[in-house]
Amino acid sequence: MRRLEGLFINCLKAQDSIYESGKMVFQCLSGSDSFSLDYIEVEKDQRTVPGRYDFYFFNYHISTMAWLDTKAIKSLLPGTTMTIVLEVSPNDPFVCCSPDDFEVYCVLDPTMDVDLQNVFAFPRPLEEYDVTFGIEESDVPVIGSFGFATQGKGFEQLVEAVNKEFDRAVVRLNIPLSTYADKDGMFSRQLAENCRAIARPGIELLVTHDYMTKPELIEWCRQNTINCFLYDRNMPGLAATTDQAISSGKPLLVSNNETFRHIHRYLRPYPEQSLKDAITYSRPYVDKMKEDWSPLNFRKCFEKVLNGLEFSETKTDTDTVELKVVRPDSVSYIQRLRNKVAIRSTIRSLVKSFVNKAPE
Repeated sequence: MRRLEGLFINCLKAQDSIYESGKMVFQCLSGSDSFSLDYIEVEKDQRTVPGRYDFYFFNYHISTMAWLDTKAIKSLLPGTTMTIVLEVSPNDPFVCCSPDDFEVYCVLDPTMDVDLQNVFAFPRPLEEYDVTFGIEESDVPVIGSFGFATQGKGFEQLVEAVNKEFDRAVVRLNIPLSTYADKDGMFSRQLAENCRAIARPGIELLVTHDYMTKPELIEWCRQNTINCFLYDRNMPGLAATTDQAISSGKPLLVSNNETFRHIHRYLRPYPEQSLKDAITYSRPYVDKMKEDWSPLNFRKCFEKVLNGLEFSETKTDTDTVELKVVRPDSVSYIQRLRNKVAIRSTIRSLVKSFVNKAPE
């Protein structure tokens, strides 16, 4: 069969994890022998795409593409329509997107296990990073964490955990500004102040607000003794911050929050495992995650999905297609979708709280 041609459709460039996840997926898929993949970014006023591809792979998310009429996609585009799914609950890929608007759903959650023929679980799209030289370890442990300033990131909890285990330590936090969540930096600065107020004598706190490229972020993680993420958030989706921490190859520790459920298969969470124990014992498990979620394995997974689909032997030749904007009366659907997410999250939180408080 001829070599398939695809188009990857991302949201417009932004300091945002959704955009960055799209770039990571595209980079993982580059270099295949069985398909080629071009790249484009779209927005409401820039939504014309070429019409000559065998498949169209969207990085659709209701936060960055709320303007897009997804119900019209299958009828508009000549090729197979696919999308990344980022925001998922355990074994529920449709908390933030409709199950009917795309032909194929590629879920970036390796724990996903549902009996649906058009839903596929994918490994995390890690970047390749070759360690060419070592970093001299300090006698004083350096505990690093990073992420955009959103609720439930657990920066304060991390400082408290370091307070308990170490007399002397350096806590490095990088909390960059976010295009959508914290554009003016007010919340990121407040989080930094909260952490400074908690750190006891002997614990040095270094807070930066730099927006780093992925290679820079991986190198930043590599300079830490351990990278630690103690989220306590209640929302769909897996944490993306751990991707670069894993790529760095350094010791890792996460909380027992379900946003890290893909990591819990490899690594005992905090507080079941202390910071000191994770520094000593977690590295082989990080190496295993790097192997399982390599770009090559991600690309093989995508090729397997394509091999199971039917494509025409002749290439479609349509000049351009203009994606449709959602009608004003359809905006209520998006709001209903967000309400559904909030309700499901609240129910899960209440059930979890009840189970934890139940007498043994």
